[in-house]
Amino acid sequence: MTRRKFGIITAGIAVAVADARTGAMGMSTNLERFKAIVERGFSQGDLTVADEVCAETLIEHEYLSRIDIPGPQILKAQIEDARHSINGLTLTIEAIVETSDTVWARSEATGVDPRSGKPVIIDVVDICRFADGKLVEHWGVPDRFALLHQIGALPPPPKRS
Repeated sequence: MTRRKFGIITAGIAVAVADARTGAMGMSTNLERFKAIVERGFSQGDLTVADEVCAETLIEHEYLSRIDIPGPQILKAQIEDARHSINGLTLTIEAIVETSDTVWARSEATGVDPRSGKPVIIDVVDICRFADGKLVEHWGVPDRFALLHQIGALPPPPKRS
């Protein structure tokens, strides 16, 4: 991809403001569907969003995610795992881009580690491909190294001279 094409794509960045109360059925764009997953699903723990936005067949690429169950169940398991791993989880979208059928997003996850009681902040990158108004493929990359470092599970970084 050339810089010019990248510039054109990023110039077309659109952030949809979805009203979480309307549900996915009132969503008309993939951006709105993605925002519902983040806001209703991960931040509020509303598992019904998975039934509304996921295709029965979801191709999942996130490390350690279940893939032996139907699409909505995959997303529900991810939401539950994330909310059990970080108490009071709030996911905030920091940057988002839509290109044809795909949404690319960088979010910040905040909360408290339940084992250490320490506050944590990590970045999460998601790439979601949609077809016919449903999530059909997902790549998720939460910064697990940052999480491990913040809770003291990794040694401190070397001192710089």
